[in-house]
Amino acid sequence: MANFCSKCGVELSPDTRFCQGCGAPTGLPAATATPAGSAPSGQVPVGQVPAGMVPAAAAPSTGALKLVLIIVGVIVGLGLLSAIAVMFGIWRISRSVHVDPSGGVTISTPAGRISTGHTSAAHLSETEVGAPIYPGAIAQEGGFKLGADNDSMATYVFKTSDSVPQVLAFYRDKFGPKTSVIETPQGGIVTAAKNDNEGIMVTIGHDDSEDKTSIAITHTTSKKDRSN
Repeated sequence: MANFCSKCGVELSPDTRFCQGCGAPTGLPAATATPAGSAPSGQVPVGQVPAGMVPAAAAPSTGALKLVLIIVGVIVGLGLLSAIAVMFGIWRISRSVHVDPSGGVTISTPAGRISTGHTSAAHLSETEVGAPIYPGAIAQEGGFKLGADNDSMATYVFKTSDSVPQVLAFYRDKFGPKTSVIETPQGGIVTAAKNDNEGIMVTIGHDDSEDKTSIAITHTTSKKDRSN
């Protein structure tokens, strides 16, 4: 419904408090202003979360995600390189190791070859053992040998029913003046040097499980020139 000024008769706007024609007060109520940032009744202001709702988590930064992916890629790459290095090392070792039918192992290295294995207990001679064999002693399994291009070592095991003092006396007399004897309550060790490149060590002890005397003869040789 249109309103008119009571003084001059000019049509008035609904929210006009003073007449545009004569300036007289119109007596009309002023329109209620809506505060900035607020929304009409029943609407939710922009940027405000409705009551009872949880705000959604912010999406992760693209830069941070890329950094995480790069770090994971580096870790995986280093793991693969380590695995390849280990496999290559195993392959190199497998090519340098040879196992013969008797169980002996030969390893080829830049410095030469190294061989290991078990010594045979059958038909042993004093020449092979490198030292006198105690009379009546029986060869046993359990010996071993280790050899390289210039050095070798072999151990042979025997057992006898004679006492430890008897065996010690035998080897003390058999070896020459370069003999050294160390006696212990359980047995003794006799060492002798045939020459500068060959040595013998005899370890003597009592085997309580069989009540016999155990004899281990270790023969070492070297091809190196020790004259200097």
